[in-house]
Amino acid sequence: MRALLSTIGSRGDVQPLVALALALRDLGVEPRLCVPPDFREWIEGLGLAVTPIGPELRSLTAAKPAIPGRPPFTPERLRELANESVRTQFETVATAAEGCDVIVAATALQIAAHSVAEARGIPYVFATYCPAVLPSPHHPPLVLAARGDVVPAADADNRDLWAKDTVRAAATWGPVLNAERAKLCLPPVGDVRSHVFGRVPWLAADPILAPWPEPHDTSVVQTGAWIVPDARPLALEIEAFLGAGAVPVYFGFGSVRATPDLANVMVQA
Repeated sequence: MRALLSTIGSRGDVQPLVALALALRDLGVEPRLCVPPDFREWIEGLGLAVTPIGPELRSLTAAKPAIPGRPPFTPERLRELANESVRTQFETVATAAEGCDVIVAATALQIAAHSVAEARGIPYVFATYCPAVLPSPHHPPLVLAARGDVVPAADADNRDLWAKDTVRAAATWGPVLNAERAKLCLPPVGDVRSHVFGRVPWLAADPILAPWPEPHDTSVVQTGAWIVPDARPLALEIEAFLGAGAVPVYFGFGSVRATPDLANVMVQA
């Protein structure tokens, strides 16, 4: 059995999928990964097959910083990038999926993967690492500064916010998605977000640290976090620090460009 694991994003998007690939390989499944080219050397060093997709993330993050208080991309540029990304996904993911029996797509930018699986007649699963990505009356949609999102009012109705997010997703991705689906003789999609998330998405997050707010909800499967095993010993300085007193608490923000005071806010919390 062959499984294609596909994602677009930074190390925080890619590494959990690598953990899944290693676990699948131990079970006798042949995993293939479709990820940004930045991670190809590392993943191939683990003995896993890689199909690179899109540009190197380093070239994107090295772009001129945005003006404070203004989104880094205009609506026109966002539309252009969205269209370019989806067309690239249809071409690259389709090639990577040749001979595969299932596609697992991680993170919400995987617009083409479900259609590729549909065209090939193979199962498709969407995975995310954070509960807030999936619709729920218990939390609002994610706020993305890159597209100029405004933080919703504290008393805003989450159902209304998710309804607006559905409309926005269809407006952003619908035209190019359906144009590419038409080339595959597939019918058009109205609700793009539900199409991407699939019938039963996986929540690959720790059930203690990031639980799905409705644990008995069978429309979401919480698998637990996907973590790459690392048996390397810690540096002696770190061992000494850990053994010197109470267990420390670590706050990590991944590739997020946090505001200067965010660390202090987290410590105070």
